[in-house]
Amino acid sequence: MARKARASRSVAVAPAAGSTRIEAAIREQQRLLAGAAAALEVAGVEDIHQARVAARRLRSLLKTFRPLLEPRRARLYRVDLRSFARALAAVREADVRRDMLVAMARRTATISAAERRQLGLLLDDLCIAAREGLRRHLREPGWMALRRALDRHAASSDALFVVRDASLARVLTLVDRAWRRPARLMRDEPESVAELHELRLALKHCRYALEPVADLQSRGAARLMRRLRAAQDRIGEHRDTLLADHWVRLNERSLGRTLTAQLVEDLARQERVLRRQAVNRSRKVLPAWREWRDATRRLRREAKPDRA
Repeated sequence: MARKARASRSVAVAPAAGSTRIEAAIREQQRLLAGAAAALEVAGVEDIHQARVAARRLRSLLKTFRPLLEPRRARLYRVDLRSFARALAAVREADVRRDMLVAMARRTATISAAERRQLGLLLDDLCIAAREGLRRHLREPGWMALRRALDRHAASSDALFVVRDASLARVLTLVDRAWRRPARLMRDEPESVAELHELRLALKHCRYALEPVADLQSRGAARLMRRLRAAQDRIGEHRDTLLADHWVRLNERSLGRTLTAQLVEDLARQERVLRRQAVNRSRKVLPAWREWRDATRRLRREAKPDRA
């Protein structure tokens, strides 16, 4: 009973209208994306990462809350955002691969200083090449057209909305829908590479959907966010390890057989640890989600009269 009372008090607030929350969330991501896009010419490692995150987060918001938006405009916007994020993928992957393999080589006593230098130079060259490729891409007509499209979307975001008076309950119902797929995946406790990758993408979508309404039950939302991030991070690190292993095997001629064998062995060991941690952390997400959902049940029930 005490638990129910605490949950009721935590949501007995006067929250902003549902549409207002979603519009504010979309505008904030548009602002961040515009800043990131303008700085790509001299972007560092973290800048590239934040640019991709802003594009993914905005795409996710447009997907989750599409019943409130004009379908064609929202769909085209999501296509543009996907193209933007993909353009940055090679740079981000090169940065992550370099950091992982250089750190691994430093920890491994059997890898010589000469082999470390060889590995570091090769990885640095690939990072430089990826950035040069991005800079060339930034000057291409297709990229300029993409930037103009994103600017148009941001400048006329009012046209995105077809439901401007959606209740908070309606928004919570849409958030609920975003959890259907990951909840099903987590009940089956995925362990394969493909299943973990699918779960990671689904959990990202859930986290982005939750952010505009997280304050409604802040303690429970904070716990859920922590568990979401922990699971995502481990699954992401697991995937990065697999991609690094693939790269090492493809580049055996440049790395040499001895260095390649040592890196493959270390990566295999790391992959097993990360897979186990990813599975364990994923198991903690669903209980936290159920607690937050129960705490906001009253607000969500109010959506029934205005569901589309």
